[in-house]
Amino acid sequence: MKKSLIFYNKTGFMTLLQREIHRFMKVFVQTIFAPLLSNVLYLGIFGGMLQTREVGIDGVNYLHFLVPGLVTMGAILASFQNPAFSIIVQKFQSTIQDLNSYPISDTEKSLAFILGGTFRGLLVGTLTYVATAFFVGFTIQQPVFFFISLAITSFIFASIGLISGLLLDSFEKMNFVLALIITPLTYVGGVFFEITKLPGVLSNIRFINPIYPLVNITRYTYIGAHEGNLFLQAVTAGMFLIGFFLTAVYIFKKGLGIKID
Repeated sequence: MKKSLIFYNKTGFMTLLQREIHRFMKVFVQTIFAPLLSNVLYLGIFGGMLQTREVGIDGVNYLHFLVPGLVTMGAILASFQNPAFSIIVQKFQSTIQDLNSYPISDTEKSLAFILGGTFRGLLVGTLTYVATAFFVGFTIQQPVFFFISLAITSFIFASIGLISGLLLDSFEKMNFVLALIITPLTYVGGVFFEITKLPGVLSNIRFINPIYPLVNITRYTYIGAHEGNLFLQAVTAGMFLIGFFLTAVYIFKKGLGIKID
């Protein structure tokens, strides 16, 4: 009987997914509590210093503007780190080739790593929202779409994390991508301020920054207001979702970073 492309072995897929979730939950202080605490401190510091700052969106104060940015940032960083760290650890332990012997398809393997990262990103983002809600309230304009947006963001960056883990061979290189590429793009992606208020070329970065539309969409579902063309940003997010996932699966199937030539 012919198996489906994705679920060749559902039991094996669920086992690998549960392993990925269990792996980061065992050290939840580092993987969940630490980023949560950082985001709450961001709210306390930036919110305390700039709570009277005017936002270019009528009827929105700075704290409410800041929360969805922090939620998105927490989800991005957590979802990226999970599959990237998992793959590089296996390379460091010389167990990465064991993946070749798992009786599940390459698509299932990729999806298990990505969904593990997605779950961690969604968890960090949700807990950040809950923690900050004690300062700004629990109101969300579109709660269903808020969590869908958060899940999509986490899925995209979990896919990027898997790609990075497969292509990179050390924690130093992973941290380079995280510290010098993703984190700066997050800071100029609309987390702490409106991108349209930046001068000159800094404002135009939003057109090539994949984080900007994700932050903006999440902010819209949270406060009901946004910058720029929301439809175009939603299309862009959809393209990122499909593109990075297919790229991750392709790299996994090619065996880059796993198989010995």
